[in-house]
Amino acid sequence: MLAKYRLWLIMAIIVLIAGIYYFWVITAPWRIMRKFVYAVEKEDITTIVALAVPEERKYCGVTEQSVKTILSVTLGKWRPFKAVRIGKVSWEVVPLYKELGWHRWFVVWGEAVTGKPIPFHSTGRGYPPYGIHMPQLFTEVTVCPTDEGYRVVVTEFLIQLSYGVHGSKYLALLHHAGIKGQVTALTKPGEFEPFVYPKTKMRRGGNDQP
Repeated sequence: MLAKYRLWLIMAIIVLIAGIYYFWVITAPWRIMRKFVYAVEKEDITTIVALAVPEERKYCGVTEQSVKTILSVTLGKWRPFKAVRIGKVSWEVVPLYKELGWHRWFVVWGEAVTGKPIPFHSTGRGYPPYGIHMPQLFTEVTVCPTDEGYRVVVTEFLIQLSYGVHGSKYLALLHHAGIKGQVTALTKPGEFEPFVYPKTKMRRGGNDQP
């Protein structure tokens, strides 16, 4: 009887450990997303860069200096800021993401004190598929598997953030900060999509108001 009890106990422990491990694995993308969002809120530049896709750090110019520059002239204008809403984006929006094992969330950014969303650069943007009907600043946070584990497509985040605050001047801002290109779902390992930069210069503090 004692031997049978021990066997059942061992089996229960194995099942418990397996369950915990499974839960830890399937929640890894969500945990990376939350870690990234928290780092942005705290302006923890080192963590943001460490969470970037390796190709972004190696080829695209995602460095502590470039990230700091972009955050300062975008979200930094509303310090202190925070994520006021986070939602999961269905794989149905981009079926390829499911095939690649990519996960995506949308994040609405707002003022930390009031919780009020930060306005988009113009009055003409909402996005009903995400439940966003009023013009407000949001970015997507895409998490994908890499040789370093799950990482965030930081170039996508920086592009959307720059465009959301500065409108058509976003490319000039990225160029000024040192971002050379982006990584996408169609980018092959070890490669990236270079930007075609505008000839106009980014004016400090200037917003694009159509």
